[in-house]
Amino acid sequence: MSDKNVNNVDQIRDLIFGSQIKEFEEKFSKLEETLRSVEEKISKAFQESHSKLQKETERALEALEKKIDNLAGTTQRERTKLKELIDTTDESLQLQLENQKDEFATKLKIMKENIADENAKMQERMQTMKSEIEDALQKGMASLGDEKLSRDSMAQMLLDVAMKIQGTDINTLMNEGKQPEK
Repeated sequence: MSDKNVNNVDQIRDLIFGSQIKEFEEKFSKLEETLRSVEEKISKAFQESHSKLQKETERALEALEKKIDNLAGTTQRERTKLKELIDTTDESLQLQLENQKDEFATKLKIMKENIADENAKMQERMQTMKSEIEDALQKGMASLGDEKLSRDSMAQMLLDVAMKIQGTDINTLMNEGKQPEK
């Protein structure tokens, strides 16, 4: 087909479909424009949403990091306080134990000294009693040499010795109204 024929066909087509094609072309061009406009709006809205979401995510991450930092700082401060409290309590307990140990040692020393004093006093009393008993026995023996010992005299002498061992006197018992047993 020649160029004339092609032009003729185009002209025929224009005559038959010309107004419809123009309408379709206008509609397609409006549709393309609307599509481009919608695409631009969607792209713009997506960019804005993406930007907002990214900013919100960054803010949320910053806030979360601050909370984590605050919690870490608070935890560290609490650990430090607890460690100080434990150290203070430990020192206090050590001091109390040392004080109680010193107090116990002092009391033990005093008790040992008191026991030693009591022991010395007891030894002195025993020595005094021994001397008194020996003196009483010497007197009794001396009186035995001079005369014959009667049963009553022997009983009296042994009673005197027993009373001296107990630390009482026969006269005191008599004054109190007690009778010595024979």
